[in-house]
Amino acid sequence: MSKVLNLNSFNRTYKKIVEKADNDLIKLNVEFYHHDFQSEPILHMEAKIQNVLFDKSRDDGSVITIMTNESYLSFTEKNYYTNLSGDDVVFSSKHNAETYCIIQFI
Repeated sequence: MSKVLNLNSFNRTYKKIVEKADNDLIKLNVEFYHHDFQSEPILHMEAKIQNVLFDKSRDDGSVITIMTNESYLSFTEKNYYTNLSGDDVVFSSKHNAETYCIIQFI
């Protein structure tokens, strides 16, 4: 993944996820990539979004939590950059340039 130059705020990313989650027909497609497994995600899931939360933590800054029936996905401002790419949301690690999560709405 190329270096992201234009980073969006967690607040703007949260609004985008909520906007997409409001559509009852949309599901979430999540893929996590890590290190040298660039062509294959280490985690892939599809699920309907149940709820999206935005919170502030003294230690981690802004936190976005996406809830489905099966799992909770949390992304903290302390650990992730965020970028909006068309209709996709990308969280990339601040600690490792080769670890990132792509969220698509299908």
